[in-house]
Amino acid sequence: MLLLSERARAGVHRVPAPGIAKFARVDDRVWRGAAPTAEGYRWLRAQGVRTVVDLRSEAPGAPGPAARASGMAVVRIPVRDGRTPTPQQVRRFLDVVADARRPVFVHCGAGVGRTGSMVAAYLVGAGRAYAATAARRSLAFGPPTLEQLAFMRGLDGPAARRPPRAVVLFSRIADSPRRARARARGM
Repeated sequence: MLLLSERARAGVHRVPAPGIAKFARVDDRVWRGAAPTAEGYRWLRAQGVRTVVDLRSEAPGAPGPAARASGMAVVRIPVRDGRTPTPQQVRRFLDVVADARRPVFVHCGAGVGRTGSMVAAYLVGAGRAYAATAARRSLAFGPPTLEQLAFMRGLDGPAARRPPRAVVLFSRIADSPRRARARARGM
């Protein structure tokens, strides 16, 4: 998975964004990255972003002080770390993007798996990429879980499906040490 991730990085043009790791402009409607710092929120606002979609389930409740201070609308669509969005969550994200007049910034904690899954669903649902291409582009930001990769590879239009149960179980077992480390760090 790491080798695939390294190979995919060659095809993605990242733009430096103060306070936002793994930032990239997917297209003129969707931008992606890791959870922004206060500086990142200020930078996004200066770039014209007015809507932020936060996919983190580990940060429940109202947006934090940096998000509130930015004056941007923060839409919460909580997806558990290492997991994939439900069809309803994908539909909600696509609706947020469709309703926005300016770019929408989407993030999870690290800007890899949950963000990549949602961006892949957007690209396929909008007819901008086939599932395999969207999954390959997502790998450029780091290796997702097997569950997330199977989700991305299985996208066929806006009707996002969950991966087969066996893939989900294997992925969750294989990914449990990483999730435990992330919880210990407070991510």
